[in-house]
Parts: sequence; structure tokens; C-alpha cells
Amino acid sequence: MQENIFISKISTIFENSVISQSTLHIALCFDDNYAMPAGIAMSSVIVNNLDKNLVFHLFANKVSNEKIARFNELNKKNITIICYEISENFSVNPDTLILHVSASTCLRFIVPQLLNKITSRVLYLDCDILCTNNLNELININLDNKYSAVVPDVDKTQEKQCAACGIPFGEYFNAGMIYINTDMWVENNLTDKAFTMINSGKVYKFADQDVLNILMQGKTVFLPRRFNNLTSLTVAGNEDSQVDKDAVIIHYVTGNKPWYRLYLTPTYQQYIASSPWANDKLLLANENAPSTTRRYAKLLASQHKYVLAFRYYLLYLKHKLF
Repeated sequence: MQENIFISKISTIFENSVISQSTLHIALCFDDNYAMPAGIAMSSVIVNNLDKNLVFHLFANKVSNEKIARFNELNKKNITIICYEISENFSVNPDTLILHVSASTCLRFIVPQLLNKITSRVLYLDCDILCTNNLNELININLDNKYSAVVPDVDKTQEKQCAACGIPFGEYFNAGMIYINTDMWVENNLTDKAFTMINSGKVYKFADQDVLNILMQGKTVFLPRRFNNLTSLTVAGNEDSQVDKDAVIIHYVTGNKPWYRLYLTPTYQQYIASSPWANDKLLLANENAPSTTRRYAKLLASQHKYVLAFRYYLLYLKHKLF
């Protein structure tokens, strides 16, 4: 595969480095809807990793120039940001993109192939994460003869997906954090294999995550949960208090994302406040998921806040109808 076939333009937003510091390459893939969360994720990495040069590789699928320009505000002496604009040639079989999975998540298939020219290791991160501690322990993991370092998914997912993917129980990983050996990836041609699988017509419940689990089976290093702490948010908003203090990466799974006001957590608010997006107005809820507002109305009613509950239920009806 010509890995550049999916890239229409590569541009360096800015480039800085401190000679005495080591360098870590980090990749994020996103569309226009996830540009701001990507920025918050990057900002959290920067705050907790001042001891190294950070090179962010942004694979941007139909992201507006205005939102790309906002990343200029992350300019610091140890930060480089390179943007890879995705071409119209990029497409994924829509039949396998169930559970509201975005095609942009499959961009991670091209990341190791493209970046192997400049680094043998790259840290892939989903945009719905926060980095809450230094990454040194993670990036010092030995990946010799391994595709990647990953964290096993929760037991409920293991029970279903291990059987579906033909993987031993406990070895199905969550793909929101993958520390990748790009040399081994390229040697084994995983990019071509991944696209062949995802476009084969077979429906994979978790799309690219299932594909990566199948391709990397038996060749991964499994890490403790604190390197990809899977957190499901509710409108009650107390999930932050349950995350261990030594967590390195908090990953907000499910559709309830902390950049919506209904799910905003104290920890996420702290990182928004320290980022260039501090003054951005947050949406109340996902515009494509009106049920979120209904659930909040139910919570308020259970707390006997009936007037507020009624207001949010009206908002839900307006949201759903229009």
C-alpha cells in the first residue's frame, strides 16, 4: 500500500525542541467534532510531560481550518505539531461501522506505516482521554518482538469479544491507548491487512478495535489498568473520585463524554481550565443523542428537583423533535 494515498497534505504547525531532552511521538486521529477534545487531550499530555520533547502527529479528517489553527495556542519550547490532512480517497466499509463508530477511528491503521520513516515507537491515543501523570514508565516498556503495549478491556467486553475474535479470555485489549512498535508493524504489513479485514464485508462489532486485536494476537505486552483507565460517566458525575491517583491515562468510554456540560467532571474541568480552550462554551449534551438530556431530567426528578426536571424534559422533547 502507498501509505500516502490517504493523505492530501502534510503541514508543520510549529516545530520546537530542547536539545537535552528525549523525544516522544504521539498520534491522534479525529474529525471536526473531536478537534476540541483532541486539544484537551494534548494539553493534558503537555502539562504532565515537561521533561521531554513531544511531537504530536494529528490525522485530521475534514477538520476546519479554524479548528486546526487553534492548535497554534499549544506552542511551547518542547512541542512540535504536524498535521496530516486526510484525502477524499479515505473510506471504510460503512456496513462495519456500527455502534456509531466514526470512520476516523480507522485512521490509526495508517499511523505506524506513515510514521515508521521517523520513529520506531509511537503512542497512539484516542481523543476522549486525559493524561494525568508522566508517561515515562509507559514509554520505557520493552517492545522487542512485540507489536505494542496495551491494556486489557473490561471483563464484560472480554466475555463477548474474545469469543467473537477467537482470542483467549483476558487478552482482548482496548485500543484507546496503544504504544506501537512501528518497525514490527511495517515488517508484517499490518496496514494492508487491517484495511483488507475492515473492508471485507464482515461486520466487526468494535470495528478497528476488533481488527487490531485479531492482527496483534499473542504479540502484545499487557499493562496495568492505570495506563488506560476505562471510565464510564453518568449524569451523577462522581466517577472521577473512583479513579486511582496513580492513573496515567483516563479514558472516557461510552457516548457520555466529559466535554458536555451534563457529564463534565472536576478532573476534566481542571484540564480544560489549563488549556487554550478554557473559555469555549461547552454544549449541554451530544446533539446526536437526545436521550442524554432525558436521563438528566430523570435524575433531577429523583432528587425532587421537579421544576428543573421539567425544563430538561422539555429540552429533550425539543432536541428530539427538531
